[in-house]
Amino acid sequence: MRKIKRGKSQIMFRHLPESVFMEDKRWYKVTNLKVNKLSENTSHLLKAVKKYVSDWSLNSDLNNNLFPDVDELYYFGEVDEVEYSLFPFVFYCQNQNCNNVHEYYSIEDISRKNPELRCQFCKKSNIKQYPYALIHKNGDLQSISVKKNKNAKKWYDKYDGIRMKDTRRFTTATWYNYKNHKSLGELGTKTTQLPITNDMKKNNQRFLGGTHLAEGDIHYPALLTMVNLEQEKMIDRRNNENFPFIQMAGLLGLNSIKTDDYGKNFELKNENDTIQAMLNSASNESEREIILNTLKKANISTQYSEEGIIKEINDIFNNEFPKDNVVNDRLLHEFLYTWYENGGQTLNKKIEESSLRGDYVQETTLFNAKKELGNLGIEEVALLEKFPVITLGIGYTRKSFDRNKSILNPFSHNISSRPYTLIPVLKNENEAIVFKMDALRIYKWLELNSLIEGKKNPENSKEAHTMLYSKLELAGKDKQDLAMMDPSDYINNKDLFATIITFQLTHTLMHMLLHAGKSIIGLDVDSMAEYIFPSALSGAIYVSKLQGGGMGALIAAFENDLERWIRNTYEKSQTCLYDPICKGQQGACHACSYLKFSCDHFNRALSRNLLMGGNIGGKEIVGFYSKKLDDFMN
Repeated sequence: MRKIKRGKSQIMFRHLPESVFMEDKRWYKVTNLKVNKLSENTSHLLKAVKKYVSDWSLNSDLNNNLFPDVDELYYFGEVDEVEYSLFPFVFYCQNQNCNNVHEYYSIEDISRKNPELRCQFCKKSNIKQYPYALIHKNGDLQSISVKKNKNAKKWYDKYDGIRMKDTRRFTTATWYNYKNHKSLGELGTKTTQLPITNDMKKNNQRFLGGTHLAEGDIHYPALLTMVNLEQEKMIDRRNNENFPFIQMAGLLGLNSIKTDDYGKNFELKNENDTIQAMLNSASNESEREIILNTLKKANISTQYSEEGIIKEINDIFNNEFPKDNVVNDRLLHEFLYTWYENGGQTLNKKIEESSLRGDYVQETTLFNAKKELGNLGIEEVALLEKFPVITLGIGYTRKSFDRNKSILNPFSHNISSRPYTLIPVLKNENEAIVFKMDALRIYKWLELNSLIEGKKNPENSKEAHTMLYSKLELAGKDKQDLAMMDPSDYINNKDLFATIITFQLTHTLMHMLLHAGKSIIGLDVDSMAEYIFPSALSGAIYVSKLQGGGMGALIAAFENDLERWIRNTYEKSQTCLYDPICKGQQGACHACSYLKFSCDHFNRALSRNLLMGGNIGGKEIVGFYSKKLDDFMN
């Protein structure tokens, strides 16, 4: 066993249990994590984990649940150390005149037979791993089997003369005996002993497939990232019968909403009842007048504002307000908590403050940035000094991250000889910038592409956002589902197609912002991360590294270099090193869009074609930044 030192965000993406990685020219598998138990209340985290697991469709076809039904068997912990060991266990001699294979069955077998990893045939060189493994979509992972010499009984005789014709592809690599020049056939397979679904049994899918370790389909971590809400407060607010009206009014930024102290919006009824009782207690008109004047001096409203909120929402939604959607839209609640209750400052507020201070240089700088944001289709941005994000490692898959194709496996963890399901946790509270897109431009973009139509034309961003919220399924679909949905599968379903590409538009823009910002912010792109609020048409970019170098970088970029950052983002979206191939395929690749550690959706649901125009799912799309859209809006 060895310990590894990595950044904590890298561990969550690349080094959770059962993952395979290269270190010092050898391949290893993570065997265990040492964690510190999370001390805070985890009931809301457990609820999120259980929902995530219950939504994993392929697991429901198993005879037994891989995840425990008992709450006490889940263990939430922050990662302290990673332990790992050699894997796989099939080696070859590095002496080109030898290259003889060496097969072992476990670390203990290696330790007992060949702890120094020296060639047992030529005695001249060290041995090196063959970078192949057998995997199954049920989570099984095993070393490949070696075709041995027949009728041999001793270890030496079984493997003497055996080599691999290594083509760097599992399907074409073969075994052969170089001493008698005899081919021994393909690399072969094994039968899995782990649970499989009924469909896998029917289709005789008990055998493991093979892969080259560099292909990357060995391990996909299932991660769930959430804004760490003040959970008890949110539960209390949801008991307010007008909760959805207040939340929607907050999203739209209606005048009836208190923005400086957002929590007060949920206390209006209690305040109004108290005020009404005071007024009713007045014995005459003079006393009533005194109470009213006192309330006025204290800047306390004597009108029940919730009634105004409800009326305003019903009017703007034409009495078709989707209350249930709002109540269940957790990502909307996360956005509002982030936007209003996290000590953030919007760009407009910053401009106003600069003007009041007489800092006209800063005011001009920020105002120019605002114009560039408008050109990029962003309505407003907010700077947060602390963005409370928590990432949960729920499990892992092999071969595919698709919940319809691979089984989700838990991370097992023994504590005092008792088995638990481990949920690794990464908590982060670094600075962030939240980008809120222009709902009117998105609506007009969808309209221009014949993907949406309404009973009336929206005149402003508020009206456009209400129509998008009602028409699209951004509030009702899980982010992970949206990221895995292929637009080509929904070419005949206008609403779902529009939903998917609107999510992809926001996601792609976040990636463009990250890539364009790395030279301006002064941080490596893998030290930053994204977070998307689909129904709010918004996304956040935040510093994900926990130690050193990151503090203040986003704040400085926001206050001094936002204009250049935004301009670079537009330019970044227009070109790729591999164009026209990149543009002609999916409009996203490692040269222009992909992130190594920072994308919750593992670089799915991305396409620059949405921004500059091109083919999306079999439909030719007018780009979000096209002049044609500018003319259409005017």
